[in-house]
Amino acid sequence: MRKKSTLATVLCGLLSIHCYAQPPTPEGQWRGSLTAGLSGASGNTNSLSFNIGADAVKATPTDKWSLYLTALYGTKDDKGERTKTANQARSGARYDYNLTEKTFVFSALDLDRDKLQLLDLRSVVGTGFGTHVIKTLDTTFDLFGGVSYNHERFTTETRDSIELLFGEESWHKLSETTSFKHRLVVYPNLRDRGELRVVFDATLVTALSNRINLQITLSDRYVSNPQPGIKSNDLLFITGINVKFGPKN
Repeated sequence: MRKKSTLATVLCGLLSIHCYAQPPTPEGQWRGSLTAGLSGASGNTNSLSFNIGADAVKATPTDKWSLYLTALYGTKDDKGERTKTANQARSGARYDYNLTEKTFVFSALDLDRDKLQLLDLRSVVGTGFGTHVIKTLDTTFDLFGGVSYNHERFTTETRDSIELLFGEESWHKLSETTSFKHRLVVYPNLRDRGELRVVFDATLVTALSNRINLQITLSDRYVSNPQPGIKSNDLLFITGINVKFGPKN
């Protein structure tokens, strides 16, 4: 009887660029990051997954541009039957303009694609008003609200809706080398009352040296009205080693 072989694994390190242990300083220059990861296993079950991530920020005393991209793709071959375990991508851009030292307005574009949720593309354009509740060297905390237009194209149907948006985001310096940031946004649907979406992102960063950081990111997307047979929650977890680029703080 042939002995079954189990295991093999290749986990190729995540290479990324920039994840600062403090927010970008308003000097008007771009800072960004690039993350790529590959993992695989062979034996009774063969699997392969790949993820990439990127972000960039440009801040001045009066405004700020933010860009991001995250994508994950994975397959599994179990006894000759190959299935996809992940096929999703998220990207977006946001512009903030400070009206005063404490208040700001913003406009944002977010794009989501998740083939396992039968979502070909979700396009969300939003705008609104916010306030800097706390803004110190060690902690920032913002509250914001507004309105958005959501166009969703699924494999089986297309949906359009107007949504409110309420959110908060914060950054905390936990120590000289470690920081934590998160963002939570709730989108109540004005067209279909009772329906809503929730977006949550959290990142923990620890500096290993002047140029290298360890980053852990959790990204969650919830929809109350998914396609039939599809779960409401979609969770993405990524870890990476980041190498800074851009001006030193």
